[in-house]
Amino acid sequence: MHSIVKRLLSLSLFTLLITFSCFVLLRLLPGDPVLTLLNIDELSATLEQIEAARRELGYDQPLLVQYVRWLQDILTLRLGNSLQTGRPVIEMLLESYLVTAELALGGILIALLIALPLGIGSALMTRRSVVRLAHLVSMSGATVPGFWIGLFLVDLFAVRLGWLPVMGREGMTSLVLPALSLGFPLASVYIPLIRLNLRRELNQPYIELARMRGISERTILWRYALRGSLPPVLSVFGLTLGSLAGGVVVLEVLFAYPGVGKLMVDAILQRDYPLIQGYILLTTGIILVLHQGIRSLNRALRPDWQKGIHT
Repeated sequence: MHSIVKRLLSLSLFTLLITFSCFVLLRLLPGDPVLTLLNIDELSATLEQIEAARRELGYDQPLLVQYVRWLQDILTLRLGNSLQTGRPVIEMLLESYLVTAELALGGILIALLIALPLGIGSALMTRRSVVRLAHLVSMSGATVPGFWIGLFLVDLFAVRLGWLPVMGREGMTSLVLPALSLGFPLASVYIPLIRLNLRRELNQPYIELARMRGISERTILWRYALRGSLPPVLSVFGLTLGSLAGGVVVLEVLFAYPGVGKLMVDAILQRDYPLIQGYILLTTGIILVLHQGIRSLNRALRPDWQKGIHT
């Protein structure tokens, strides 16, 4: 119980630190959200209108007072309304997060379809062709930027062949190109990671003991070796999910995919403080939840790591 309370306190302090730092840095950026709001459609605003809008939005108050009021709104489950659209921030973020989750899941699925066969195959097989193929795919994905892959795929499948839409979100076909552009670089990370950890696990003494007891190689691989090699892979996977939770900005902008990354690019350009602050809060919460989930899963897979007896 004491450890749970300690963990919750540390997470709360971390969230406060992140949100306050971003709150301050956001105010230090050039530009004024009030001027941006009042000069929509190139309409000029008088000084009186500017000051009245600043008072209405609470931006005339000291920075610490603004932050405390924002925290009070969070405690009542309110993130405010967007300065540009007037829509509730939570509503806009949830819509965009669902779109980003759709793209992230598509990219992860493609990455797993590439990385699992090549990673496991190159760890088990001694044939040079399999190892070379795994090395070629991992090196290609690591050295070629995702946006370049996206441009190449757009040129080939959308412009030249006309099989898939160029951009936007209109059905499942719109997901193919951005998911491929995301999944291929991700696969390059996991192919060597799976190969290295699986080969190391297959050389552990308990695997040799299982072979001596006559346990089949299939059972050793799927029940023991893969399970033992998963925690390092899951740790990196947690970092991947954390980065994807913030949005795949370049690909979302490239394909005009209405995810949270593209939403934040627009919000920053428009100085939409409530939307940016809500994004920072929710993304921080998602990353912390993912981190704790991966830690718990690793402990369940390898209890010996928690006891400190794994070498």
